[in-house]
Amino acid sequence: MKILLVEDDLSIGEFLSTTLIAYRYTVDLATDGQLGLELAIQGEYAVIVLDVMLPKLDGLSICRKLREQRCQTPILMLTAKDSDEDVVVGLDMGADDYVTKPCEPSQLIARIRALLRRQATAMSSSVLQWGKLCLDPNLIQVTYQQQLITLSPKEYSLLELFLRYPQRIFSRSAIIDHLWSIDESPTDAAVTNLIKDLRRKLKAAGMMEELIETVYRLGYRLKVAPNGDIQEKQDQAEPEDEKQTDLEPEGLGLIEEVAKDFQASLAERIEVLEKAVRSLQVGNFDSAQREHVIDEAHRLAGGLGTFGYAKGSELARAIEHLLTEKSEFGKQELNQFLQLLAQLQQEIDQSPVSGMISQPQTGIMPLVLVIDDDHLFCESLRQAAPMRGLQIEIADKSTPLHQITNNPPSVILVSFDRNSMAARLTLLEKLKVHFPAIPVLTLAEEDRLDTRITVARLGMGRYLVKPTTTDEVFEAIAKILPSPTIPNAKVMIVDDDPVQLKALKALLQPWGVQVTCVGNPQQFWQVLISTEPDLLLLDLEMPKFNGFELCRVVRQDSKYADLPVLVVTAHTSTSSIQQVFAAGADEFIAKPIVGPELVTRVLSRIKRTRMQQQLLRCQQQQLQVSPKETKIDLLTQVASRHYLAEFLEQQWQRLIHKRSWLCLIICDIDHFQAYNYHYSYQTGNTCLQQVARTICQCIDPSRDLVARSGADEFMIVLPDTSLDSALQVVERIQQAIATLQISHPSLTRNSHITLSFGITGAIPTPEKSYRNLIATANQALYTAKARGCNTYCLYPL
Repeated sequence: MKILLVEDDLSIGEFLSTTLIAYRYTVDLATDGQLGLELAIQGEYAVIVLDVMLPKLDGLSICRKLREQRCQTPILMLTAKDSDEDVVVGLDMGADDYVTKPCEPSQLIARIRALLRRQATAMSSSVLQWGKLCLDPNLIQVTYQQQLITLSPKEYSLLELFLRYPQRIFSRSAIIDHLWSIDESPTDAAVTNLIKDLRRKLKAAGMMEELIETVYRLGYRLKVAPNGDIQEKQDQAEPEDEKQTDLEPEGLGLIEEVAKDFQASLAERIEVLEKAVRSLQVGNFDSAQREHVIDEAHRLAGGLGTFGYAKGSELARAIEHLLTEKSEFGKQELNQFLQLLAQLQQEIDQSPVSGMISQPQTGIMPLVLVIDDDHLFCESLRQAAPMRGLQIEIADKSTPLHQITNNPPSVILVSFDRNSMAARLTLLEKLKVHFPAIPVLTLAEEDRLDTRITVARLGMGRYLVKPTTTDEVFEAIAKILPSPTIPNAKVMIVDDDPVQLKALKALLQPWGVQVTCVGNPQQFWQVLISTEPDLLLLDLEMPKFNGFELCRVVRQDSKYADLPVLVVTAHTSTSSIQQVFAAGADEFIAKPIVGPELVTRVLSRIKRTRMQQQLLRCQQQQLQVSPKETKIDLLTQVASRHYLAEFLEQQWQRLIHKRSWLCLIICDIDHFQAYNYHYSYQTGNTCLQQVARTICQCIDPSRDLVARSGADEFMIVLPDTSLDSALQVVERIQQAIATLQISHPSLTRNSHITLSFGITGAIPTPEKSYRNLIATANQALYTAKARGCNTYCLYPL
């Protein structure tokens, strides 16, 4: 379970974090009130532990603001203010518990457990059970048939998450948010591996029943227990056919329009391929037509994959490769082309298996409760809601209030006319008493001042008059509802297929995302630096420059080294996925694209990156330095890239006058993205720290400098050092890294972490600058990588 700790005293914060982590909790630490409030609103926490006296925003104000925004997370006040009046004010502001400092760690842990028990009202016991499997939060242990099972902290937390919320579907992004702290950046693969490891350990303990169910393209949830004795008070799981209809909205809006356009274009696209066959048969197939047909087959493969024709996509890809690889077409190649085309036509004639869906994933959509007798109007709202990122639940005047309490909405819409006015006004009064924090939108059939006054006295959110359109209703809801979107989120999509661009843009724009589409990969860099997006969405197979190459270009630039990159691909084999991560991508999304999956991954990744940036800014503020003044990389404790530039400039100018050598080594870890993919980013961070320490041990710290210049890249500056001496430094580092024996099981030729090096050096002159040194060393590094890694290349300047 994940806890937000808001504490400005770093020593106390570190002590409490260490204590909580020892009890299998994941902890995010905020050191000022403003950051704490933002994390509490954006994140998903089991408990918030809150100090009162905080910089920027005090704890009482945080508590009040969270309750005003209908945040239901339990809040524990932990403060030195211990008077009776302070306790009363804290509890009245919305705190669930109040603890004074100093507090025994065991008491704090016990109070957190009590809040968790209170929150999970359906739990009849503090021990979580699933059949013969038991998890005891008090003892922090898991048993099966009374035999102890040893789990890692992450495995334990994952199991506890599923047992506490047995009917909830957790996407990979949601699991990351619950189990990893905000300053970690695991990939979806880390979740997949964690699920796999937990299943394996439970099976090894003798548990034959499958505990975790995979919900296709959405995530994971707990299966119904064999004896049905867990969480009996929770709502029963819906039948599978009902669950599926949740993902099939009747109004597909822009996505349906794009899908229809694509379907309508299939005949014309197939005609291009058939013309190619006829030209080949008569020997009139020139290079221009070949390029056109290859381009059409490539785009057809992407479109078919997107809209549910997985087999058709493979066939179109095979045609593309056939035309690309065979410069001469004989009878055998022509027959192969005809056979592929016939199979492709058969696949297209069938209905797609699955396609792109526009409805957002359940769990991230605010719920709007509509109390209205106009069934036609209610149905129009319900159908249009998914494109607005909302869920609609219809109720009537007979719906009891306790039923609403079971699933409290984000907004309540109440409609009334002259006949129902008295009853509805009474209902509004009751709603205001029972749900004071939930905004209420009223929809009247008559525009009368006395009615407006009555509604205004009740403090309702908005007042509309019929007739009104669904768009006007949703606009009014948007004004009183905290936006589920991320402000000013910018996504850049690179794909040579206009159908794909249109479809992806239509999926993301309803969520308030600013989408920039690039159809020509050759324009990639120019658009990137002018747009400065929060996230890149790349297709893999494109003419001229493919997605692998563009991803590497991004990772090689220090400014964009940490930019989130998501790759869209129809190739999901293990080797293809490893190539994706080796190129530097953060995640991959398989075709056919499912709308909820795409939206959730994009928004979650942007949100997590922004929160990490906020946390980094807060840490820098704690050090009372600006980013440009920061001399130390916080993760590896070597010099930062900002200080690197300053140091290089100083040494260049100094050595111009001295007429002495300045050497530069750029090195990075081979296949590091694959390493992160296999182990998780947390393990990757540990690896980076080990590598940085080892490099530092191989230089003269009184003269030389080691700096982190990219995600997994380091620069070593060697003043007053010849090229021969620089080579000796590289050899020392290679030997030291080999001695570490850091396992890298995803590699085929080497089982341990290795580095590649680019080396250069020169006697500085006024006509050149240190930037020439960096460019030359980079070229040397690229050559070393091309030679197969775990080697070096030397280019004198």
